[in-house]
Amino acid sequence: MIKHLGEGLTPFKDCGFARYPEMPCAGECVTVRCRIDNSDALPVLTLRTEEGIREIPPVPEESCFFAFSLGCFETPQQVSYQISTAEEVTNWFTFEILARERVIRFGSFEILEKDIILAGLSGDVSLTVKAGKNLQMTLEQDGGVNGAKESGALALPEGFTLDFDPQGLWTLRRSGQLICRATSYEFWRDAKGTIVKTALNMQMTCRHILGTGERFDAVDQYGLGSNGRVVERFTRQEDQTYIPVPFFMTEQRFGWFRDSDISAEMTFHSEVTISQETEGQLLTKDILYFGSPSCVLRQYLEQTGESVLPPEWAFGVWISANGWNSDAEVDTQLASLKAHDYPASVIVLEQWSDERTFYRWNDNGSWADPAKTVASLKEQGLHLVLWQIPIIKHEWDGAPGTALEADIREAIDNGYVIKSADGSPYTIIDNWFHGSMMLDFTNPEAVRWWFSKRKYLLDMGVEGFKTDGGEFLFEKAARLYDGSTGRRAHNLYPGQYVRAYHAFMRGNRVNGVTFSRAGYTGAQTYPIHWAGDQLSQWCELQSQLRAGISAGLSGVLFWSFDIGGFAGELPSAELYLRATAMGCFCPVMQWHAEPRSGQFHGTYAKDYNNDRSPWNLSQKIGDERLLDVACQYARLHEKLRPYLWAEAQHCAKAGQPMMAHLCIDFPKDARAWAADDEYMLGRSYLVAPIVHEGEDTRNVYLPAGTWRHFFTGEIHEGNADISVSCPLEQIPVYEKV
Repeated sequence: MIKHLGEGLTPFKDCGFARYPEMPCAGECVTVRCRIDNSDALPVLTLRTEEGIREIPPVPEESCFFAFSLGCFETPQQVSYQISTAEEVTNWFTFEILARERVIRFGSFEILEKDIILAGLSGDVSLTVKAGKNLQMTLEQDGGVNGAKESGALALPEGFTLDFDPQGLWTLRRSGQLICRATSYEFWRDAKGTIVKTALNMQMTCRHILGTGERFDAVDQYGLGSNGRVVERFTRQEDQTYIPVPFFMTEQRFGWFRDSDISAEMTFHSEVTISQETEGQLLTKDILYFGSPSCVLRQYLEQTGESVLPPEWAFGVWISANGWNSDAEVDTQLASLKAHDYPASVIVLEQWSDERTFYRWNDNGSWADPAKTVASLKEQGLHLVLWQIPIIKHEWDGAPGTALEADIREAIDNGYVIKSADGSPYTIIDNWFHGSMMLDFTNPEAVRWWFSKRKYLLDMGVEGFKTDGGEFLFEKAARLYDGSTGRRAHNLYPGQYVRAYHAFMRGNRVNGVTFSRAGYTGAQTYPIHWAGDQLSQWCELQSQLRAGISAGLSGVLFWSFDIGGFAGELPSAELYLRATAMGCFCPVMQWHAEPRSGQFHGTYAKDYNNDRSPWNLSQKIGDERLLDVACQYARLHEKLRPYLWAEAQHCAKAGQPMMAHLCIDFPKDARAWAADDEYMLGRSYLVAPIVHEGEDTRNVYLPAGTWRHFFTGEIHEGNADISVSCPLEQIPVYEKV
């Protein structure tokens, strides 16, 4: 089998079978690599250019990888190639050799109205700037502007102005002070002159860049940046994210939103750059919001969709582990809840299905009567959430079975799946669930078909779905039912998938919830999100704290994480209890564990139980204190539930994250802007988790006001740093009084 994908798979890992560079400019040399699976055949590449057709022999690399050097192309043109062996021939792959252009000044201005300016760039490109309660800048390739060259300015809220310089571009000022200046626009054109990529380069005078999505590497992205792409990365996410959001704010009372379906890369170095591929006439649209952080965030949320409030029960304690694959496993957990007076309100089952269709209960005898199991859980006060994945599986490890085979035929025959450029079903080319097809959630008939097979689950009493995955649409030329391409849909797909589950439950009068790891702009319209997969390590707990705070700054109002980590060796008692303490003071308190066969060492022993439940960890580690303290935190979270529910309602209405960076509540406090390891839980509690091994005291910054220690009752006046003792039974939490 020949594997090749021009654009690669993920931005953090070289798959070894992509094109390099993906979008070459004139004068750049191009290399194509492929992988040959399950065959000793040698591939040949057929190249088609303006000069004709020729064959290029392979250069063998390691193992089953091969490279083809296409050489350099001196002029813009369209190039196509095809890879073949004696056994197989790929489709034709086509790319453009591009010309790069840099523009440093406007050619002309035209003042259309007092609040609208039309500016000319590069002859055939115009920038329309419209002022109002926000600022909209729309870049289009539409024939250009014929107006006279003159200076101009737009008055904006909060004392901002946008000035147009006849010798340059635009400058954003506040009360006369420089805030942001455009230094250049860049355009990449194909042989026909169509712009296929743009970049805006700017200078900013800010000290803090907050937002850009759920970020694991740093809350403050100043000096860093985002590739803007939804990425599935198993543990150690670093600078990648499941939830990129092309939105950021600064301490200078403005926020920036690149309103686009296509991924926008943002870098925040000495020069700030926003770059993006394009499709169609509209090139880019930027919206600037003005005001305090809470005001800016609220405007962004109003722009991108009404916030959805999860049900009240979702703010209780969640229990989960991948290994719960039978009635016996569930009964064991129910008994443990009762024995330890552990107040769970939600149970998540991942290993409930046949692992092929993902809608049929496993019929191997592990679930004697699923309807009875669901009813029993409900009787004991637990709301059931079932794991899902948006694919029609390719079964590599055994026979698909008649149900899956029938689904595959029906999905292909009726066009229910995403298609490749040639009209054949798109299949995930590599990594998780490779070979599988993806349901097209833009096709109403596909959605109806999909949920007709899951309706009986709601009838049973299921009240939610763990909507995992959704990051696998790698082919930019793929096509969806609504006409969008894979380039546009890669980031949109997780939202299309999860929103369909929301509509499914609402349409059947179930006040349920989704629990998702991937998302994009508008994630607040389909809560709740969790931080995905991390190892049981201290550095991962630190990244989870950063992820929760930055997600809130990016419009994710309700967030959670896997207490004590998801994967690898079991956490130490100290790590687990510090994570449990943080989870207690999060919107959703939840623990989970990877499959018992595991993807990391330490989980392969026969009958090994790697559950992150406090009773299993206490037994494995031999630490009774772990069990006692973890249960105390769970009971405390349950006591906080009325407060959490009240604050959740407020946050959904006000457009404020429930787990909020301090700048949201204290926008004029420079120290609050710099805080990256504290947050407000609702309007009353400041939370400062312990995320470093061996730390039994920590410094806490308290903003202005009077604060009461949640556990000791000690009173402190704010606008000050305090050093606080942190036993395992306590987390630094301060109530605003």
